[in-house]
Amino acid sequence: MSDKQKVLLCGDVEGNFKFLFSKVNAINKKSGPFDFLLCVGNFFGEDNSELEQYKSGRKTIPVPTYIIGPNRESDVKNYPDEDGCEICQNLTYLGKRGLYTASSGLKIAYLSGVEKIPADNKTIYFDEHDVVSIKNSCLKGQPSFRGVDILLTFPWPEGITNFDANKSECKYEGSKLIAWLATHIKPRYHVSAMEGIYYERPPYRNQSQDDGNMEIATRFIALAPALNNQKMKWLYALNLTPVDRTRLSDLIMKTTDETQSPYPKSVLSDEPTSQKQAHTQYFYDMDSKDNSKRSRHQNSSHNKKTKMEFDQSKCWFCLSSPVVSKHLVISVGTEIYLALAKGGLVEDHLLILPITHHQSLSILPKNVKEEMDLYKKAVAKYYEHTDRVPVFFERNFKTSHCQLQAVPVHKNQAPALKEMFEELAECNNFKISELPPHSDLQQVAKPGVLYFYAELPDGAILYYRIKKDFPLQFGREVLASDRILDINDRSDWKDCHMSQDEETELAKKIRKQFAPFDIDT
Repeated sequence: MSDKQKVLLCGDVEGNFKFLFSKVNAINKKSGPFDFLLCVGNFFGEDNSELEQYKSGRKTIPVPTYIIGPNRESDVKNYPDEDGCEICQNLTYLGKRGLYTASSGLKIAYLSGVEKIPADNKTIYFDEHDVVSIKNSCLKGQPSFRGVDILLTFPWPEGITNFDANKSECKYEGSKLIAWLATHIKPRYHVSAMEGIYYERPPYRNQSQDDGNMEIATRFIALAPALNNQKMKWLYALNLTPVDRTRLSDLIMKTTDETQSPYPKSVLSDEPTSQKQAHTQYFYDMDSKDNSKRSRHQNSSHNKKTKMEFDQSKCWFCLSSPVVSKHLVISVGTEIYLALAKGGLVEDHLLILPITHHQSLSILPKNVKEEMDLYKKAVAKYYEHTDRVPVFFERNFKTSHCQLQAVPVHKNQAPALKEMFEELAECNNFKISELPPHSDLQQVAKPGVLYFYAELPDGAILYYRIKKDFPLQFGREVLASDRILDINDRSDWKDCHMSQDEETELAKKIRKQFAPFDIDT
């Protein structure tokens, strides 16, 4: 993990450069060195003559300074025509919009101007195209996007004071487009100016398309102008490790003053101006909308729910089903088969599954369970020849067919597993418990009970009874974490997509490697 980055933020400067840089110099000597000074709001003012001595080199700007801008017609002439341009030593104009990634990995998203639809002057106004462009820049090449470190905007986002019990009484000019942008790029710090006051909102938890995911929190800070008469805060210091180099458990840790997101659910839409709610479609949803509607209509006539018959031909994991991914199969026994996991954490992330339809481990018949235990031992021996040990886990929630996942970790990483499961569970507001030695899952989880189950290399069994919601990628997130496999970008299987040809070739390779350890060998 990289060292923390020390960042100074400031509000409107309005041409008071001597005052700004003198103050920054004093703070830098006392508490620095600082890596960045980031300015939001109006950097230039009516009189900008004080900047000449810095341009000429007679005076030095003490900290690398980055500005956004212009927000007024009168300021346009003070900015270079080129984005990402150095105005003088240690003073850089970031540009109209974009994402600046420092060598340390710190991610700074920025948007100049104010909102106007339609934007008739692109120099000082931004529109829907601009916020979509920033979002795309942030998410490009980031299959497991966490968020950015800092977002700089001149206007406040619309609705930002919602759910703040101590909200400012000022009437502010909020931007819907900035609210949409903040929702999608999830800044840890969102910094604005414009309203002439200092306002710091309690952190809010970002929304997710998937209710099972735990997103990072955002802190919104509005800074007053430098040299304001009310002595309101205009300079703010941060000390943070870049988002992609911070433990996920640290990023999602809750605080006592945290609130829900101030923005409506409609901002989750991919279109900034759309008011439609975003919908999540689960991979294992077997019923079509038409079937669901028809079932509700039929049931309403006799006040009694008709029991749905399970159609095994539509199950993604019953081996006889025409929709099963047979090219991923590694080994087939009498009751159990072994397959590569689709979008696996590692190459030989395996699934141990019953051939016919059974919902979960907790209700497996004796003969099926006995053969599953044989496959677990075979998988363990297979991993052992490369100094790895298996972690087995099952999520009996939003699934239709029993799937015991097997993921190998190096034997030296095994001692940290229990702590990581417990730590990430706590971050998601639930407690995972260790079952007593020799406990039987079928005794603990009665038929119909939803649960998460993990079996660690030392034999410890972790269990959580799911009551309502549960983070769908929990098991993967634990194993992908920095302390275990250190592959956070692979925590969601959908981000690990391979073509069928690639999957077929990989399965052929693993089939050959596993053959000496197969249960029939």
